[in-house]
Amino acid sequence: MKTLRITLATLIVSFAAIAVVRAADDVDELNQLLDAANGWLLNYQSNPQKAIPADVFQQAEGIFFYKVVGGSFIIGAQAGEGFAMVRDGGEWSPPAFYSVSSGSIGAQIGGGERIVMMFLMNKEGLKVLARDGADWSGTASATGGPSSASASDNWSSDGTAKQNATEGGSADIFFYTTSSGLEASAAVKGTDSSFDQKANDAYYQKSDLSRQSIFGGSVPMPAKGETFAELLDRLSEGGEA
Repeated sequence: MKTLRITLATLIVSFAAIAVVRAADDVDELNQLLDAANGWLLNYQSNPQKAIPADVFQQAEGIFFYKVVGGSFIIGAQAGEGFAMVRDGGEWSPPAFYSVSSGSIGAQIGGGERIVMMFLMNKEGLKVLARDGADWSGTASATGGPSSASASDNWSSDGTAKQNATEGGSADIFFYTTSSGLEASAAVKGTDSSFDQKANDAYYQKSDLSRQSIFGGSVPMPAKGETFAELLDRLSEGGEA
């Protein structure tokens, strides 16, 4: 019996150690996602032909960044597949992590990596963050955002964004994406998002966090989130990437 108790105690300790390591891995992956968003935006803004205008950054009430890999959206409680931040009173909230799933167009995306950054321009656009299963293309009007270079009725040659300032001006959501060889709208249509409870609890080391509490500032802004928020603010002021 004593041996059994020792064995059980050892197993409990082992499982606890594995859980700690797994949580640390999850946080690392989520931080890598924040780093990826920062690097992607810097790179995107370095091209004056497609750079996002300062007034898009100024007027946005929220942002959503996510990745698409190998024909399906990154999913999984610990993967940190996408994140959102909202702005209230000029201050960006800490990031809330979401899983993103594809609908009927998933198989059409094909291999490789796709990255999408969405600007939620008003209260209607923010609705996609408020509930799980929100269809981005159906809940709010989404269109490729205007570029700093020009307005056009056509998709850019590399499929990165639709350049249409007239239609874009009334959109609830602007999106920008690197999706070479693919119409950019395919990276948005037929997708929905869900608040990733496990990822958020692991990242902030709290239980049962809600998206409202994160957006409301009940958790501290992480260093990686602060770096990204500073970049958004700098670009909103017309600063260089």
